Amino acid sequence: MGRIREGEVLSASIDIAAPAAAVYALVSDVTRIPEWSPETVRVRRLGPAGFRSWNRRRLGVWRTDATIVESIPSERFSFVVQAMGGDWTQWTYRLQPSGDSTRLTEEFRMCVALPASVLVFEWLFLLVRDRRADLRRNLETSVARIGAIIESGAARR
Repeated sequence: MGRIREGEVLSASIDIAAPAAAVYALVSDVTRIPEWSPETVRVRRLGPAGFRSWNRRRLGVWRTDATIVESIPSERFSFVVQAMGGDWTQWTYRLQPSGDSTRLTEEFRMCVALPASVLVFEWLFLLVRDRRADLRRNLETSVARIGAIIESGAARR
């Protein structure tokens, strides 16, 4: 069973033929997350350090609020999603420049032990039996989409 544990970290990386500043400009624009996320369908800013996202996956629909906790241009961008009264997950984009390209790593960290109600939601509405494997696929999809957006020139909006 792929139950995510508190403190567990999953990640995926890709090399993108673009400078770190271009990659950072895209991943730090939270309103564009729906362009690469397999679950997020809409994002609205809630001030300079916060945003709300609307998510959908198979039969499941949910909304979350997040706070940007780290923003270092061309290096790292990170936000924490709050749910059920506390920090739930942390998402971090790490950038490592190398010549004319940038290695992008998207990292997911589980901040809490999952309550049984969330596991039931994942089973019944997301139709996910192994959340760890599912998240790994989502991370790989996400970084691949970010790379495609940037390399196609669509990052400039």
